[in-house]
Amino acid sequence: MSPRLALMIGAVAAFVFGLALTVFPSTMLAGFGLAVPNEAVVLSRDVGVTLIGLGVINWMARNAMGEPLRAILVGNVVVQALEIVVNAGEIAVGALPPQAGGGLLIHLVLGALFVLAMTRAH
Repeated sequence: MSPRLALMIGAVAAFVFGLALTVFPSTMLAGFGLAVPNEAVVLSRDVGVTLIGLGVINWMARNAMGEPLRAILVGNVVVQALEIVVNAGEIAVGALPPQAGGGLLIHLVLGALFVLAMTRAH
């Protein structure tokens, strides 16, 4: 996996999920089996715009090389790994319903792409 391709895939995924969480927070939360109080909508939009920002960083860094590229790839691995840990813990204690487990697969795939890209980074 080339770093450029991994960053482009990561950017598109971040844009898609970020835009969905920003524009359709209730639908996204309901899709994970969560209730949709106003507080959840606010936080979903906050997460959505953060993901859009991550998408911009990844897209603009797709041609990076050296230490800046490594830093961006490591940051992306950390985001995906922590999402897996946090979400798996939330599912384990019942804070997230089991149907939210599909999100773990997305984080696992993205994390693997970034790890593979790190092996090809110069």
